[in-house]
Amino acid sequence: MKKFRLTICVLLTVISMLLNTVCAFASTPKNSGHLDSIDGSKVSGWAWNSASPDAPVSVTVTVVNSHTGESLLAETADADIARDDLKESGIGNGAHGFEIMIDWSSIPDDTYMIKLSVNGTALPLAYQYDTETKIIKNATLVPLGTFKTTAYCPCRSCSEGYGRLTKTGTQATASRTVAVDPRVIPLGSHLLIDGVEYVAEDVGGGVKGKHIDIFYNTHSETRNHGVERSEVYLIQS
Repeated sequence: MKKFRLTICVLLTVISMLLNTVCAFASTPKNSGHLDSIDGSKVSGWAWNSASPDAPVSVTVTVVNSHTGESLLAETADADIARDDLKESGIGNGAHGFEIMIDWSSIPDDTYMIKLSVNGTALPLAYQYDTETKIIKNATLVPLGTFKTTAYCPCRSCSEGYGRLTKTGTQATASRTVAVDPRVIPLGSHLLIDGVEYVAEDVGGGVKGKHIDIFYNTHSETRNHGVERSEVYLIQS
């Protein structure tokens, strides 16, 4: 009798877990979208949630400095503009377009990453925009996973006597150069780490596997960085 009751309890527990799993799966947001263009101060695109195909979603366009990772602007709107192309493509009822105005005059000329979030979920796509040259590059962010990040500088202790000279022959530059394991990340790759765009230009004797060494100008900055863990993305233009 005791064993029978135990079996019933186990079965009920399993059923409960399965029901919870189904419910959790059913409520998982299916957000998607696209950045279509930058036309002057207007950023346009579309976004929707396939689980609620006829309801507008909230979109946020964030402007991040590619060199420092600083978020300078963030504008939010509803994606509720009707577009025939979206309806013909089966994107809900087609009323999922958005247009967001960005005041570029309020920030200094530089290169920025323009990112899109839908209902608070960041999408793996972006634009790179140089406000001075007006050059726009479409970028896809490919997640590479979580990496250990450390830091190094031109001092003899950190650079093993090479100073600023990198493996690729460039001069190491803060907010740009990182050392990687080329078996994991090819040299020349552009990476997004904590909102900052870096270039894999160097290698290091202790940089193995999912480990990235970030270049700084001074040894005190390397100590301040310490050892961290960061999500790393490959920027594909």
